[in-house]
Amino acid sequence: MKNVEEKIKKYAETIAKVGLNVQPEETVVVVSDIAALDLVRAVTAMCYELGAKRVITDLSDIQLTLAHAKHQTVQTLEEILPQIEAKNAYYLAEKASMLYIHATSPEALKDAATEKVMAANRAARAASAELGASRMRYDQNWCIVGYPSPEWAALLFPDLPVEEAEEKLLDYILQAVRVDQQDPVAAWDAHSRFLKSRAQWLSDYNFDRLKYTAPGTDLEIGLIDGSRFTGGGHKNTKGLDIRVNMPTEEVFTSPDYRRVNGVVSNTLPLSYNGQIVDDFKLTFKDGVVTDFEARQGYEVLKELLESDEGARRLGEAALVPVDSPISNSGILYYNTLFDENASCHIAIGKAYPGPVPGATEMTEEEQDAVGLNDSVIHVDFMIGSKDLDIDGITRDGEVIPVFREGNWVE
Repeated sequence: MKNVEEKIKKYAETIAKVGLNVQPEETVVVVSDIAALDLVRAVTAMCYELGAKRVITDLSDIQLTLAHAKHQTVQTLEEILPQIEAKNAYYLAEKASMLYIHATSPEALKDAATEKVMAANRAARAASAELGASRMRYDQNWCIVGYPSPEWAALLFPDLPVEEAEEKLLDYILQAVRVDQQDPVAAWDAHSRFLKSRAQWLSDYNFDRLKYTAPGTDLEIGLIDGSRFTGGGHKNTKGLDIRVNMPTEEVFTSPDYRRVNGVVSNTLPLSYNGQIVDDFKLTFKDGVVTDFEARQGYEVLKELLESDEGARRLGEAALVPVDSPISNSGILYYNTLFDENASCHIAIGKAYPGPVPGATEMTEEEQDAVGLNDSVIHVDFMIGSKDLDIDGITRDGEVIPVFREGNWVE
């Protein structure tokens, strides 16, 4: 690939065609920090080329976010402004296709008071709760992608000049999302077929539970009877293929939140809204986090776990081999979108209903009855390593090796 402009244009085309699968007469919303303006412009042009009726740019500036956190009170930050409510209600009513571009540094808000950052997060989650539920039902197309900001690139490549670091990070991102391939759309189709085959293999066993064993981890995660594993993309409620994460290397399911027991330790840092949580451990009993510790970011983790009742329960279990493109790159991105695709991970908080047949049409009470967790948060953290073994235990008690030394059992 020749120059940065050509790379960004090819990236934008892949996002619009593969990630969002933009259709004629759709409304598209691009949510991004201003650090990614070049990609925002390229995606906007491509969406219009594919027939979108309008593309809305919903921009932010991390420096302004930092200023707000510095000068506003916790009470002010917790207020939900009417224009924010109206904006999200419009996106929901339009069933807009939502693109989220992650570009800010994982340490962008490290100098802000934790209680203020979390207050702003609570307000944002509450304001977008209905929109988030719609996304999880796949009533709307949505996709999350990454783009290098100067600060993020400098964090990963501190010995390089900033512009060179940005282009290097962009190249790594483009490799991860297969834009470096001659035909990215075809490459994504092939990759999706592979992930779907893995998901089918797991689903056919209808495991009762998964057992994870590694240094610092001894965990059993119960699975919902009849649930499926999924990977390689999703179909929205219109039957169109979308990829909600670019990149993606995972095969995942939504567990039975009531049947999680044991101890689990993270293996990569968790970057959550500009703050880092690392070297932490959670203890589960009968599906609930009963104890936790963290050497870095303890208050952030505590606030997350106290978000609501469901925040102390699991909503996702995802399998990713350590022998995967992102892991093999040797880069620690400090960004969940990328790092979760280098490692097995689990998520505290809300479960996706999609892996449970019929769950998207269930009431909240019916979803709870089958074991799908509900929460205002959904936060992934990484637990995979070359030392991780995973066994699937069938409903007849047979033990099936699934992962050995961090990779799929062949």
